[in-house]
Amino acid sequence: MDWLKGMNNVVQYIEENLTQQIQFESLSRIVGCSVYEFSRIFSFMAGMSVSEYIRRRRLSQAVFDIQNGSEKIIDVALKYCYESPAAFTRAFKELHGTTPLSARKTSVSLKTYPAISFALTIKGVEEMNFRIEKKEDFRVMGLSGYIQGELVDGMPSVVKEYFDNYYPKMSQYYTEPFRQVSVYDFESVDGKAPVVIGTEYKGQRPDGLKLVFKDVPASTWVVFTIEGRICETYDSAYARILTEWFPSSNYKRDETAPHLEVLPVGADDGVSVWEIWMPVTAD
Repeated sequence: MDWLKGMNNVVQYIEENLTQQIQFESLSRIVGCSVYEFSRIFSFMAGMSVSEYIRRRRLSQAVFDIQNGSEKIIDVALKYCYESPAAFTRAFKELHGTTPLSARKTSVSLKTYPAISFALTIKGVEEMNFRIEKKEDFRVMGLSGYIQGELVDGMPSVVKEYFDNYYPKMSQYYTEPFRQVSVYDFESVDGKAPVVIGTEYKGQRPDGLKLVFKDVPASTWVVFTIEGRICETYDSAYARILTEWFPSSNYKRDETAPHLEVLPVGADDGVSVWEIWMPVTAD
């Protein structure tokens, strides 16, 4: 995969569909990765989430439609996929500091965010720590949800619920190599990345929790060791793995298996070291 070309094709696709509903699955297919992986890469490379980029581009184009045309505000709102004039006005004022109606005045100061482009940069100076693991099929027990869900205290609601209600009761069931494992399917559901957060099931389970069980197939994994807190390092970690490591290796991502985010046994509560397990096949 030529990631530079793929990401610029994503930008072009967004530009051609600003007035249409844009599915994250369509964007991730352009570069050949999962929605979750794509979201991490785009955020790292663009400095903002893909949803925020689309929002800025739509509201930038809306300015020109309002100033240069005679369309009603409601028609411009619907054109750029806002469900109501009120929602459009709130978003417009948040970005531009004024209302859409006021934007028709020539003296009003407004903002524009041009379409971005991705250019080649020199990479590969920092080492990437990895190992190859072969593991038979196994089962994870835990909590299921969607990682792009509602944020609570700055984290997805499924993560918040896990740490508040599940994590304290599951520590006695941790076994090598997983203290905690999050399982992400390659395919998304309605643009959201489904996840199961828990630990490996070894025949025993805690009482009092509503558990789901996720089967993970036997696979060969490339395991990347990441230093730093997950919330601070995951965007850059995924970007480097998918845009630097895979293109230079003799492996390709196995799209039939999920990938894992792992807190290994022995990781401290500060989570200064964590792992990404990518299922691979020989190229």
